[in-house]
Amino acid sequence: MVKSTLTHGNVPMIVSHKHKFIFIHLGRTAGRSLTVALARSCGAEDVVTNAKGLQRNYAGFRRHFRATEIRKKVGREIFDEYFKFTIERNPWDKFISRYWSYAGHANKPLYKKFPEFVTGKPLDFKTWFDIRILQGNLLGFGHYRFPRSSRSYTENDRIIVDFIGRHENLAEHVAILSDRLKIELDKHYGARRHKERRPYTELFDERMNRIVERYFAKDLALLGYRFGESPPLDYIEPNPR
Repeated sequence: MVKSTLTHGNVPMIVSHKHKFIFIHLGRTAGRSLTVALARSCGAEDVVTNAKGLQRNYAGFRRHFRATEIRKKVGREIFDEYFKFTIERNPWDKFISRYWSYAGHANKPLYKKFPEFVTGKPLDFKTWFDIRILQGNLLGFGHYRFPRSSRSYTENDRIIVDFIGRHENLAEHVAILSDRLKIELDKHYGARRHKERRPYTELFDERMNRIVERYFAKDLALLGYRFGESPPLDYIEPNPR
């Protein structure tokens, strides 16, 4: 049975049996817009989560599924056969985008408004960042409130998807995906809540930067991002088909 009711907390993800692809959304990478575009071409038996009314067959697909969890769910044969891809982004920019998703959201739930109620003003980026860390430490989950990392598409530090595009070169990489998947895709952008255009290097002090670099050490080594340097613009294709 096709289920089309939106479940709270799900994030975009697609397993398309019609087109034989799997899309893993990492968050803060324009993935929701891309999911909507991809979902419009999906068939009745495909799995689509949280795509603005286009979701279907998501029962049993838990939020934030990693590639290894998707493989377990669909089976190794399908996982190995299908074209698997994701979009990545500089982790410092992921944090800023996550902040503006919070700060720019007009209808925040009450628990997100509580820090503003206590301080009497909107949280600046540094305070928001510190609260994220405090939440994780108090609840015993460490950095669970941080953006998703390369663990979502690796196994034993080995990439197990076929294509990693970059948010910094999104239009070009979406065009490549459009050609590979034989699906017409236009340029896609996120929710555009990001108001501040200061360089991210001005928003992270030395302590904050150490935290990001420690947590995302494997991502930085894998993807080639460096603090204050121009980001790489090439896509990653570990095992060209």
